[in-house]
Amino acid sequence: GLTQGTTYHYRVVADNIFVSPQNGADMTFTTPIGPDAVTNAATSVSANGAILNGSANAQNASTTVTFEYGLDTNYGISVVADQSPLTGNTATPVTHTLSGLIPNTTYHYRTVSQNVNGTNYGADMTFMTTAIAPSVSTSSASGVGATGATLNGVVNPQGDSTTVTFEYGTTVAYGTTVTADQSPVTGSNNTAVSKAITGLTANTTYHYRVVGQNGTGTTNGTDMT
Repeated sequence: GLTQGTTYHYRVVADNIFVSPQNGADMTFTTPIGPDAVTNAATSVSANGAILNGSANAQNASTTVTFEYGLDTNYGISVVADQSPLTGNTATPVTHTLSGLIPNTTYHYRTVSQNVNGTNYGADMTFMTTAIAPSVSTSSASGVGATGATLNGVVNPQGDSTTVTFEYGTTVAYGTTVTADQSPVTGSNNTAVSKAITGLTANTTYHYRVVGQNGTGTTNGTDMT
């Protein structure tokens, strides 16, 4: 639990019932300085990726530099900086490109430097991935009867609360809109959506499609019949 780069004094003391305490000579040691770690602002932030930036000074000892990141200050994921390991005694920029992130989501991250003299952590910083319109896919209708059917589709809200509807009608102009039973959907996974419709005309071809809408935009599924 000592402090890096600090001189400490110490001595031994002996005592028993026969003599007063005897003090050894004062001596000192100095703890080495561990590597510096600085967290800098993320760049090239997109819906699914970002570049993490920082700097580190190895303090003349071979130093491993990583970035920790995650959805909170527990981080949970560690990646090695592209420039690691570092040597020398100057502040060196370090970076790592992330991919596969969740759109419209805040991430925490920090720089970590480690060598034989210790481990140091840069400050916690955050970035927010950009939002994108939902992805949607129209699926085959099921339970088709003389006057009714169940419309089906798949929606990925891309991290933003998404309203899901189905448009249907006897032409590609549709004309009728109904809300999916699962609407709104959230998160960043594919979600099956459906809606049972009634009052149809027997022996008639109907067109339909799924539609997803969030704060970024609206996406229409392909037309199916």
